[in-house]
Amino acid sequence: MAKGCRVVCSNLIIILWVCISVLPYHGHALCPFEAIYQFGDSIADTGNIAALNHKGQCSLPPYGRTYFGHPVGRCSDGLLIIDYFAQALRLPFLPPYENQSTPTNQGVDFAVAGSTALDASFFTERNVNWTNMQFNTPLIKQLEWFQLHLKNSLCKTLAPAECGGRLSKSLFIVGEIGFNDFNYPLMSKKSIQELETYVPHVVQAVTVGVKISLSTSTHFFDYFNEVIRLGAIKIVVPGMFPFGCFPFYLARATASVPKEAFDNFGCWTDYNELPSLYNKKLEEALSLLRQESPKADILYADYYNAFLSLLQGAPSLGFDEKSLLKPCCVGNGKPPYFNKCSPDGTVCPNSGQHISWDGIHPTQEAAKHMAEYLIKNTLSKIACV
Repeated sequence: MAKGCRVVCSNLIIILWVCISVLPYHGHALCPFEAIYQFGDSIADTGNIAALNHKGQCSLPPYGRTYFGHPVGRCSDGLLIIDYFAQALRLPFLPPYENQSTPTNQGVDFAVAGSTALDASFFTERNVNWTNMQFNTPLIKQLEWFQLHLKNSLCKTLAPAECGGRLSKSLFIVGEIGFNDFNYPLMSKKSIQELETYVPHVVQAVTVGVKISLSTSTHFFDYFNEVIRLGAIKIVVPGMFPFGCFPFYLARATASVPKEAFDNFGCWTDYNELPSLYNKKLEEALSLLRQESPKADILYADYYNAFLSLLQGAPSLGFDEKSLLKPCCVGNGKPPYFNKCSPDGTVCPNSGQHISWDGIHPTQEAAKHMAEYLIKNTLSKIACV
């Protein structure tokens, strides 16, 4: 009898441990994390571009109006996908790295609007006009910032083992980044065919960034050796959106573009082939990384289909079917709409019915639903330790 009780009690303890080791989110169990470290571009920038350039577009009205009531440096009318990730994991919004006055013990955002995976020299060599890159903050630069953060803040007073233990309880999100590596060349009149040759370079830049985080092929971060030893590194690597569905690019289509060039949703298929190719190659590269680093948990986040889910489920999600491929905020001028969204522009009455905020960036409502898709299909798949 006593033996049976011990077995039952032991099982109950195990069940209780499992229950308290995950966080419930809309029916999905999520591993608890103590911090999030985000790298990327404007899709995830919570204010770095604003700190670097106080006069930047995302620092001006009407940006931020839906959630914050004023601009906060996010390239949206409100919250971003990363903000919803933080909420789901019961963590505060990530402070931007460039705002050194904010606490950083629960994560930092290193993403910068306009950033590329590749260094600016790559584009200079190919005669690509990258003057829109106000700051050369590619992925490798953001990773250098992270190293400085470890040495000067998070792990300043900790032994490597203690720092490693803390990092083992952190989630790393490497991207979305790479969009601007194709966007700038497109603005420089480069062809889709030429950009296809850039894909291996961009994929390599992202995977090298992941390797640096893993410390498998470089000693860039000594601290990560302890994380790997613990076998608890968790990295999410997002793919690219179907930017052939972005109003910014659709506005470039002339009357000479045949109707057959667009799919059932009205997306420009030629432009979607490029991110599709990139995502395929990125997944292949991540598969190889998993073989090289079996102790790490490396997950691909399908931003492409997360976006398409908005178009497919538009009516039930509350989006206006007549405005799916139209931006909420437009300028008082001719298309393309992006960089026209400004204090003197025109804003739709209800941004919650729009997927696109300014022609490139999603609205808060779109970010919310994409985050829910990604939490269900990616974050909930992370193995708890």
